[in-house]
Amino acid sequence: KHISEEAAFQCTTCGSCEFQCPVGIQHLPMIIGLRRGAVNTGKWEDEHGTKLFLNLERNGNALGFPGSERQKFIEKNGLPIYDGTQEYCLWLGCMGAYDPQGREIVLALARVLRHAGITFGVLRKEKCTGDPARRLGNDLVAQQMAEANMETLQAAKVGKMVSICPHCVRTIGTDWREYGGRFEIEHHSELLARVQSKLPVASGPRESVVFHDPCYLGRYRDVYDAPREVVGLAANVVEPGRTRERSFCCGAGGGQMFLGEEKGKRVNVARVEELVATGAQTIGTACPFCQTMFRDALGAVSASSGSAPPKLLDIVQLVAAGLPAERE
Repeated sequence: KHISEEAAFQCTTCGSCEFQCPVGIQHLPMIIGLRRGAVNTGKWEDEHGTKLFLNLERNGNALGFPGSERQKFIEKNGLPIYDGTQEYCLWLGCMGAYDPQGREIVLALARVLRHAGITFGVLRKEKCTGDPARRLGNDLVAQQMAEANMETLQAAKVGKMVSICPHCVRTIGTDWREYGGRFEIEHHSELLARVQSKLPVASGPRESVVFHDPCYLGRYRDVYDAPREVVGLAANVVEPGRTRERSFCCGAGGGQMFLGEEKGKRVNVARVEELVATGAQTIGTACPFCQTMFRDALGAVSASSGSAPPKLLDIVQLVAAGLPAERE
């Protein structure tokens, strides 16, 4: 069968095809292999892809910001530096370090961790895990990112790690093993579910939250109950039509977050329409990529319907909203 280059590079690597295939075909290694061949031979010419790879090589992050912006964020918000004595190293990732909404999620997590009595610190320097480069077939850049980070983590004697990004968790915990990396990392939903007895439970009237399963947390890690337990602390969980193992992708995976518009109806718009149709007051996410894709789509969906869009919050932001105000 013939598959076009365009089709190969529009895959979001969501894993739904493999999960639902009745004969167990592993599609993703083949698709990423096609991408690898096109990238390595220079046949794939995409301005967005080229810019992404240059941003990773020159700035160490997929968004193209200078590393000083990450440092300013850490200093402005008084995030502690990991020194080996804390329980967790909080991995910021590109979205948590540079994206405004991603930063809000990180700060909400920091508040919740402090409330639960969990000590943490962030690294002085950090580069992209290499996830988008690896999914797009640029193994050289992915390996460079991984090795630079592994050296930093080993020098800091990092033990346990936690991240708001399922893509970072998957790449660090699984993909880096090919380069000799052995690191213990978990998603913030897993940590919060484990310490939920230390977190506030909302009393009185509760809002409804429709939870969207991120592909890299659900199908890739088989984590479905933990984020729902976290949402359940603050609100009533509503399920969309396609949920858990059959969740529909936000459209950001496989490097699509940083590429141009896909053909036909946008994946994020289709998913947001499903989530809005539940009538829930809030859309709950557990991935900064999902939140960014849905924020873009909500504008388009609400404009066409003429109605106010639901709120859009990460699960840790729901919990943080119920915390008492912190002292300066």
